[in-house]
Amino acid sequence: MRAIALLLFSQLLFLNAAYAATADRPNVLFIAIDDLRPALGCYGDPLAKSPHIDQFAMGARRFDRAYTQQAVCGPSRTSLLTGRLPDHTRVWHNRNRFRDVASDLVTLPQLFKQSGYQAVSLGKIFSGNEQELDPVSWSVPEVLKVTGWKNYRLPENQNSGKQAAWEAADVDDEAYSDGKLASLAIKRLDELHREQQPFFLAVGFFKPHLPFNAPKKYWDLYDPDRFVLGNDERPVQGAPELASHTHRELGGYRGIPENEHVDAPDVRRLRHGYYACVSYVDAQVGKLLAELERMKLDRQTIVVLWGDHGFSLGENGRWCKGTNFECDTRVPLLIRTPGLARPGVATKSLVQLVDLYPTLADLAGLTPPDNLDGQSLVPILNDPQAPGRDLVLSQFNRPWKATTPEQMGYSIRTAAHRYTRWVDWNTRATMAEELYDYTDRESVRPQDAHLFEQKNVVDDPARTTLRDRLRQRMDQTMTTPPPLRSPSESSDPNRKKKKKRP
Repeated sequence: MRAIALLLFSQLLFLNAAYAATADRPNVLFIAIDDLRPALGCYGDPLAKSPHIDQFAMGARRFDRAYTQQAVCGPSRTSLLTGRLPDHTRVWHNRNRFRDVASDLVTLPQLFKQSGYQAVSLGKIFSGNEQELDPVSWSVPEVLKVTGWKNYRLPENQNSGKQAAWEAADVDDEAYSDGKLASLAIKRLDELHREQQPFFLAVGFFKPHLPFNAPKKYWDLYDPDRFVLGNDERPVQGAPELASHTHRELGGYRGIPENEHVDAPDVRRLRHGYYACVSYVDAQVGKLLAELERMKLDRQTIVVLWGDHGFSLGENGRWCKGTNFECDTRVPLLIRTPGLARPGVATKSLVQLVDLYPTLADLAGLTPPDNLDGQSLVPILNDPQAPGRDLVLSQFNRPWKATTPEQMGYSIRTAAHRYTRWVDWNTRATMAEELYDYTDRESVRPQDAHLFEQKNVVDDPARTTLRDRLRQRMDQTMTTPPPLRSPSESSDPNRKKKKKRP
């Protein structure tokens, strides 16, 4: 009996030690939403009905000026999850694979896995294609989709390939994939809660990606007449041909011309469908966050919610993504940490998605690789007024193919301007330039809390000095990505210099 008692006591000591080793390590709930521009009530969009994410934002840090590195899913997600810019991973297309170039890169979830976390991926995280999954990043095999998850429910849309561009079946949430994903994520969250390890749970929702399919009740939240585009379909004046994409993601859906010249009634339905999908995903996020709170895991879990890139809905005659314009590159980003300072206060500091890797490593007390292009956002989590970057970088290749680019467009966004340079990939010779002034209504038009470029002013004589200064910044940026300014560089003499964990 004495031997048994000693054995039980030693096991108890071991379990207590294991708990002590993990108790101070926060969990991470990592929520990705496909094709979500900041079409959310918390971002000031008057059309959006997103009560669950809006409520979450009240306890989080909302980043009002967050930007993707490339406005298409594969390159954007690869950049975020590796902490490296697209030129460093050579992932400029969904079919490019970063492991073919740098097989030893340690991804964000892989770092957590190596540090004793249970790393789990559900839904679309790295890619929506089985060929671009990354098994080494996760503790268990990724679940992209489960057999039986369907994009369409109506009988007329059951053929293979592109069918209708929208659907509003009168079904419950779990009839479509995101409802099933939310239920699976809740089940997995319960399982992870029972385990001893801290977890990194990534949940990637599929909507509002095309086709715009959501249960009818989410369409019914909106008045269709509010989605009239009006006279906003004029192309950007003076923009070079390279600025617009030629990849027709919308074209080819049933009833949609290949050239994507959509008539007014279909424009209204497409925009309505997009926002219905936003509300549908919002409800699924709400279920997941409610379960996190019910389990009291919210007290020890970092929650990150992000969109992989923006999305255009016919503004300037452009659909989907694939450009360096503001609407395609700006993304929603919300981070909630236990004990967050001044929750619900937004920041206007410029940040980019590549910054998430070092941020989460910093928050969890992990040591990231030393070759990351991003830098930690912890100072901004501690203080929403802390300075971010002087500028952020986005890019896009032409043509958009899984081969070496022929041209590349690099775009730097400052607090008030965007300068874009299109270069020949091989020679780096400049082919075209763009300059947009976000303080000038002639150059950029605000609408529904979003900004849309109207006129390229790169040749404006009154902006010669500005253009030349941004040219110099681009020269520097194309060689070395700009770092975050440290709090000590702020002009505020009262700003605290000591970095504290939020």
